[in-house]
Amino acid sequence: METATSFADLATMHPELEWNEIAVAAVAVLEERGFEAPFQLHIDAAGVPGFGSETLQFSIARDGIHAPQVERIRRTYDAPRRIELAAIAVAGLALYHGGGHEIVDVAVRGSSADYLVGLSSNVLEIAGRSRRSDFATAWQQKKERLEARSARSFYLCVVEFETPAGRLEFFE
Repeated sequence: METATSFADLATMHPELEWNEIAVAAVAVLEERGFEAPFQLHIDAAGVPGFGSETLQFSIARDGIHAPQVERIRRTYDAPRRIELAAIAVAGLALYHGGGHEIVDVAVRGSSADYLVGLSSNVLEIAGRSRRSDFATAWQQKKERLEARSARSFYLCVVEFETPAGRLEFFE
């Protein structure tokens, strides 16, 4: 499914969270890797309620995100933190465009997850990686940790920014 979207729209898609720095970090990470807006990124979705299993092909605009903001983010956060923030932005786009899901809150400490999604409060774990070669290992580690600690359904989203690409899956 091809979708034109914008990181600036995350605040409307997920109004319970603050998105400004997260959106700016996403632009910074993609530009640091030589990509230009509109950024092309695909997410393989699997078992996502209300969406199913399909590839989301995003064309992401940088509307409302200006060069001075990107420079400030680069001076504020180190590269690994920017990558994690960028992965949160991509997960937000994937959840919204892959079934209309909303991130509503942070997960409780010790849950092995980052956020809660929707009224059912399913947990969501997000991981960002700078290299494609780290993707499979990150996916397996995060999945095993959530399966061991979570008694309920969960979402897992891992994004790598070398290609860039990712995967979002819902586990019951």
